Amino acid sequence: MTARVGIIGATGYAGSETVRWLLGHPEVEVASVVSSTRAGTRLDAVLPSLYGYTDLVLEAFDPTALAQLDAVLIATPHGAAAPLVAELEQAPRILDLSRDHRHAPGWTYGLVEWAELDGATRIAVPGCFATAIALAVAPFVAAGVVDGPVCVAAATGSTGSGASAKAATHHPERFVNLKAYKVLNHQHVPEILGVLGDLGTAPELHFVPLSAPVDRGIFATCFVPVGEADAASLLQAAYAEQSMVRVRPGSPQLRHVRGTGLADLSVHQDGSMAAVLSAIDNLGKGAAAQAVQCLNRSLGLPVDTGLTPIPLTP
Repeated sequence: MTARVGIIGATGYAGSETVRWLLGHPEVEVASVVSSTRAGTRLDAVLPSLYGYTDLVLEAFDPTALAQLDAVLIATPHGAAAPLVAELEQAPRILDLSRDHRHAPGWTYGLVEWAELDGATRIAVPGCFATAIALAVAPFVAAGVVDGPVCVAAATGSTGSGASAKAATHHPERFVNLKAYKVLNHQHVPEILGVLGDLGTAPELHFVPLSAPVDRGIFATCFVPVGEADAASLLQAAYAEQSMVRVRPGSPQLRHVRGTGLADLSVHQDGSMAAVLSAIDNLGKGAAAQAVQCLNRSLGLPVDTGLTPIPLTP
């Protein structure tokens, strides 16, 4: 039976990407798209890329109507989701792409490859940096071989800052530029440590995020001390059955995951130190595509349903 879903915040970057995936989903009908500022406007007038694919009209938030759907996905700015959820208590499933419920009691943290999501009804979709880094480090924590601090440098694209331009983060400030920000003090560190702590002993984590001159994507370099363990074997074994994670030789590249829900990983080992490289699309595996993966699992569908286009190159 086709699942009927609503998307709140459908015109932002993460929301519009969620709409894009779900309009082509074989087991889902997008029944409602909600915008706090564009109600009454055709969706394809706001998102011209969808012209010819939908005749949906943006609606105001109506918790009673949304609660009648099979699932509601919330793609609002951080801080805006919590009050909406409070009005959606009767909704069968809620998936929150913001950080509002990532540490909330009763919510399942939706890092798909490491979470039990079958039948879950309240799912907090992980953050983009958290996804890229946790996927890289989790196999070694789960195996119990991490024997020291983990150090990470990870670069992100400008869409991670949202659709509204901000003085220090919009693309003209990032173009032909590279800089660090929130050095050793990024908000995703507790999130990463939380998911790793569920798999074993969470290591000390030192993280430097970088603002990169690209529009979308995250590339993380994670230095993981693994003692005498064979890092390549552990990484391969961890993701051998995961269709949306590719363990590959050489280096991942952002262009190979752009516009997809894939995560590309590779590992290089020098004695007891492993350098694990991780590439995702911050709006794909780092947000909307992972939300669809979570929805699939919640509905009892294969995790990659509706999410298998071959990446573009070049």
